[in-house]
Amino acid sequence: MAHRVITGKNVVVTGSNRGLGLQFVKQFLSKGNSVVATARNLEKAVELQRLAQEHAGRLTIASLDVSDPASIEKLPSQVPWDRVDVLINNAGVAGSFRSLEDTNSDVMMDTFRTNTVGPLLVCQALLSSGKLGAPQSAEGAGATIVANVTSKMGSIDDNGSGGSYAYRASKCALNIVTKSLSIDLKDLGIDTILLHPGWVMTDMTSGRGLIDDVTSVKGMISVLEDQPELNGKWFDYKHEAIPW
Repeated sequence: MAHRVITGKNVVVTGSNRGLGLQFVKQFLSKGNSVVATARNLEKAVELQRLAQEHAGRLTIASLDVSDPASIEKLPSQVPWDRVDVLINNAGVAGSFRSLEDTNSDVMMDTFRTNTVGPLLVCQALLSSGKLGAPQSAEGAGATIVANVTSKMGSIDDNGSGGSYAYRASKCALNIVTKSLSIDLKDLGIDTILLHPGWVMTDMTSGRGLIDDVTSVKGMISVLEDQPELNGKWFDYKHEAIPW
């Protein structure tokens, strides 16, 4: 029931040097898209450098620290196109899954800065530069997709185990930010959606999880392509709606 095919598009993926972000880059490239992949430390992004050589002209590597507003302001100048068709806000931190006793102000604020404020400012920067949103000639809404990678741990309804205060709160806050974006950006031809990747075996989870990154990302991209309605919605990689 495909409604849109993401091929031949301009895609930006944040946090791309490993894990889900790197896998997003690989799968979008394999589908014939042009990609800007961001990383905090370009020297450590060895696999991205290899991919850039393999996909010369279609993969641009950009420096971006989503916890740093000054770094975010420089992002639009590193995007080589006039318009971004798909933005994947993937960069994030675990914030240490700490207990109540171990949680402190620094952990809370650092986690919020990356997981909540960062994606919002990335949207803001690309929007103000004119690179985000449908061109005036486009018919109807949804010509552009902003997908924010969240976690079911940010669901109030799903929280049955407590703990992980910084991570849960930052993702819950990202969810409400995304909901507001879905309202404010709708008339600009932008669909804003939340994606839950599942419990994925990555460095962030210390290799623990139920699925690999290939399965997770393939599922999330299929959500973007196959779900009839994206704006303001929250799905996991299996196309299941997540309770808020």
